[in-house]
Amino acid sequence: MKKVMISKTDSNFKYEIASQPGGENIKKCFSCGTCTGGCPVFRVEDGYNPRKIIRMILLGMRKEVLSSKMIWLCARCYACTANCPQGVSFADIIVVLRDLAIKEGHAPPDLPEKIEQITDAANELRKDCINILTGASEISKKDIIDKTKKTVENL
Repeated sequence: MKKVMISKTDSNFKYEIASQPGGENIKKCFSCGTCTGGCPVFRVEDGYNPRKIIRMILLGMRKEVLSSKMIWLCARCYACTANCPQGVSFADIIVVLRDLAIKEGHAPPDLPEKIEQITDAANELRKDCINILTGASEISKKDIIDKTKKTVENL
């Protein structure tokens, strides 16, 4: 477990997040873990944990949160928000965190656009693979691989 140095925390961080649209309920989180339990990203990325990110915000760990790659992994599927018994909209909090990370120089300004391209390509890949499995498409596996390579090359 990582030690938190009180002298290096920002006690206003949670209030700053709570003042933004979508972040209003962050202080209502009681760390039940429902957000993490229903998260599809958590299933494929061991280090990704919405509950921990919220906890770090509440503890004032501004730099650690805003400089973390974890805030960029959220797929914004809203499973966390739909399952939260306290009405905490983690997916919307992620938007606030990403905006702050860019404003404070922790991430390049074009990162959200590139992530959107990745999301679109992933959705296209999913559709193509399902179409192959169901026989609903004439696209070949080679065509899918070529499209995926092109997406990666354009990043």
